[in-house]
Amino acid sequence: MKTSFLLIAAAAGFFQGQPASRPPKAAPSVYVATKFGLVMPVPPGLSICPLPKNWTGVEDGTVVFLRRPTGCVDQPDGDSSSRVALGSASSITLRYRANSGRSNQLDGDIPAAKNSIDLASQFCAQPEISARFKLFGQPAVTCQLNMPSDKVRVVLLALYDGGSKLLLVSLVTTQERLAADERVLEKVAATITTCAAPDAKGSSSAPPCPKGNVW
Repeated sequence: MKTSFLLIAAAAGFFQGQPASRPPKAAPSVYVATKFGLVMPVPPGLSICPLPKNWTGVEDGTVVFLRRPTGCVDQPDGDSSSRVALGSASSITLRYRANSGRSNQLDGDIPAAKNSIDLASQFCAQPEISARFKLFGQPAVTCQLNMPSDKVRVVLLALYDGGSKLLLVSLVTTQERLAADERVLEKVAATITTCAAPDAKGSSSAPPCPKGNVW
């Protein structure tokens, strides 16, 4: 199993001795990643640690918190899918990128995924096709991973835009909250859609991206 790609979820967590934090905010009703052609409606009642005004990192997703954190620690140059939140045990991370080969010291050369099952094999030994969770109107390929301190991660994966891009939607929560938080994950995942940027090339059948932004 590819270990480095498991670092997909928010750094939503349990850090001691961090710099001064700022309060979280209520999540906007929609997240629009125009550059990657994705729209994610957000249910009410969720929270975010917004990107800092001086953020200079790489756009690859966002994090919403199912329980409001006690504080947020800014990472001005971190990836947008990595947020440091204090005091929150439950989060959903949206992560996306181009489906291209990559290389690192832990895993060596990793080719582009051939399909969603191939992508999921980078996360777990036995990915499953879910009868419950859906991405882009199709049953999602899923991995469930047990974590320390009675936590669990549920990852939904799919290729989109003709296989040129990949999407991961992951829930990190506790065993106690798993059933309730999976209902939120199911709702969020099912409403994610593709969209076409105003300057998109080719003959995309997706509707134009609505107004919105990355946060």
